[in-house]
Amino acid sequence: MVGNAGAEDSGEESVRRRPNATIASELIEATVKVIDNDGEVAVRVQDIVSTVGVPIPVLYRIFGNREGLIHAAQLERLSRELKLEVQEFTKALATVNSAEEFRALVDASLESLSFPQRRGQRWKRVNVLGSTYGRPELAAAVARIHDDSMRSMATLLILPQRQGWLRDGLDLEAFVAWFAGLTTGRVLIELGESTVDESAFDEMTVLAVRHVLFG
Repeated sequence: MVGNAGAEDSGEESVRRRPNATIASELIEATVKVIDNDGEVAVRVQDIVSTVGVPIPVLYRIFGNREGLIHAAQLERLSRELKLEVQEFTKALATVNSAEEFRALVDASLESLSFPQRRGQRWKRVNVLGSTYGRPELAAAVARIHDDSMRSMATLLILPQRQGWLRDGLDLEAFVAWFAGLTTGRVLIELGESTVDESAFDEMTVLAVRHVLFG
């Protein structure tokens, strides 16, 4: 009895020594993994706290309830994907030194939309967007993250536009938002056994983007 009590006390002391920010991050990470693999429905509070090694009251103290935990996890999932996109484009753009190279970068980016990993990224984004239904606070937070990301991407296009590589007068933020909707919308032909010719769909996307960017 004494030994067990000592073990429990030691475990509680270990939790107390871990900063709330660290525990919160671990709880979010565990929840993100569950949602990525099996969806929101598979998120069980008991499983999450067991994975992290904290008692349930700690989770409730940080997030309020299961809903608050899911809210935080969905925002983390979206934020990661959008940050990665900005980082990838920033890195690619740094290698561009001419209008021809910029057009080649655009074409390569458009070609990558049909890659399997891009499909997974789209579906993750659609999942996050769908989770905002009936959750106005989550919807507002998702909108803020999207707005920040679109502004970041638009900022990266300012220099190419000043260089004359983009159509003069193009609203960069509007373009980024339109392009995000265009590429995310590809899920409509990825739902199942679609009769739509994917190559024709992709060709239309390329033509549309080239026209908007370059005239």
